[in-house]
Amino acid sequence: MADFEGFAGKVLRLEGGYVNHPADKGGPTKYGVILSTWKEHGYDKDKDGDIDAEDIRLLSEDDAKYIAKKVFWDFFQGDFILNQSIAEFIVDWGYNSGRVTVAKKLQKLLNISADGLIGVQSLNAINCADQQNLFDSLKAARRVFIDNIVAQRPDQLVFHKGWVNRINSFRFSK
Repeated sequence: MADFEGFAGKVLRLEGGYVNHPADKGGPTKYGVILSTWKEHGYDKDKDGDIDAEDIRLLSEDDAKYIAKKVFWDFFQGDFILNQSIAEFIVDWGYNSGRVTVAKKLQKLLNISADGLIGVQSLNAINCADQQNLFDSLKAARRVFIDNIVAQRPDQLVFHKGWVNRINSFRFSK
């Protein structure tokens, strides 16, 4: 079974500290936690009566791990995916591109009903697939996904190299 702790350190390294890039539709971000996600699952860290960019600046690594686990790892049922590298890749893609969007892409890749929810059918399909082939297919699909984003929104080209490097940082292991 996959283990969240192995993923947590990697996602924190990949995401890094606070940024508020004008082309990033997620707005203020720290460790990959965007403002809208923190508003939904976090709290007013600076106790000024609202949740805003300053609260994102104040996020700790533990805050980010909490979000990564509760909002992303658990959504994708990471604890029940047998292969660590596949679990990490799926969850990371969801972390970057949206949970439901990635769940549907995954389900289509697995030729199962694409409802955007990861349940028993999705887990069985993930775990019964040829793991190396699934991993390679996921990487290829994610690359097409980001290339399509840039083709549709040229202002996102500024992120393309980083996205490609992120995809390439994942390696399959049994």
